[in-house]
Amino acid sequence: MTEKVLFDRLDTVSGHQVGVITLNAERSLNSLDKGMVDSLYEQLSSWQDDDKVVCIFLQGEGEKAFCAGGDVRSLRQSVLDGDTQAPGQFFEKEYRLDYLIHTYRKPVICWGNGVIMGGGFGLMAGADFRVVTDTSIMAMPEITIGLYPDVGGSWVLNRLPARIGLFMALTGCRLNPADAMYLGLANRFIDHAFRKNVLESLQEADWSGDHYQVTFDVVQHYADNSAGWLPYSKIREHRDQIASMMDKPTLSAIIADLKAMKTEDAWMEQARTIALTGSALSAVVAYEQLKRSRYSSLKEVFQSELALSINCVLSGDLPEGVRALLVDKDNKPQWQYDVVEDVPADKVTEMFTAPWGSADHPLSDL
Repeated sequence: MTEKVLFDRLDTVSGHQVGVITLNAERSLNSLDKGMVDSLYEQLSSWQDDDKVVCIFLQGEGEKAFCAGGDVRSLRQSVLDGDTQAPGQFFEKEYRLDYLIHTYRKPVICWGNGVIMGGGFGLMAGADFRVVTDTSIMAMPEITIGLYPDVGGSWVLNRLPARIGLFMALTGCRLNPADAMYLGLANRFIDHAFRKNVLESLQEADWSGDHYQVTFDVVQHYADNSAGWLPYSKIREHRDQIASMMDKPTLSAIIADLKAMKTEDAWMEQARTIALTGSALSAVVAYEQLKRSRYSSLKEVFQSELALSINCVLSGDLPEGVRALLVDKDNKPQWQYDVVEDVPADKVTEMFTAPWGSADHPLSDL
């Protein structure tokens, strides 16, 4: 059986090593399952304490995707089979992994080629050097499957300008490399053809000095040579319109603005369509989570997301969303609520209530 995550050590001329991690589940667009998350966490933890390893290079196998998210189909099936502990086990380990990358003590390069969505966004968000390429497509489309932007999304999206994070959560809009750079979700644009050159240059570098400086110099060299190839940013073009629509006192008012929007722009129209056909419960949850976590620390964000994500699987719209989009593929989800106004306050309270009751928080030791 082929390993779903590959680990390699590349020797450098200075006697050090670069740790290379390759997500190797190409058929599923490198979507993360629990086994992959466990392997990633274990190896990254080991390399963090290995003085010989000076830098981490994280990539996805194939040309289509870095990582398209978590393996929600398997998660849904586990719950249908009666394993109600599966969501908590998966999300807890995934969030520990994401938090580890955010707080990693060595430079991490994430090569975000192709699709970067959901769980892939979570892996990339904490990297020091977040590289997008000419084929990158980034999104947080959880509203289409009955989830919300988790994996630290509550922390990242709240830090975007003009409430664009809320727009991303409600619309699942697709970002091109220029959008990702404009928003700071990526901090380097490098043509994908340079990937091997970057790895070779990391091996040829002298790592006897500051490791972040060495990594910066290598990555920046190829970014400088790719600067003229960046495409046009749709987010930049529509920033003022997005800011105006999102700057409303209630979610209902925001949705009303999206309904009333008249546009001939295909990108904006697709964003609106997703917002109006996605899970109303997910829209409410995403809106409320961003509001509640506005001033939360990264640790507090992951802690709050854990309860919310488990509840989305056990009593939210995720099982139905995954069925409609990924299992039966009829694209006709039967959401619990038709519109955001139908979601009762007690359902919102239920979604934000910790499913482990008075026991210690599973992520209290982050």
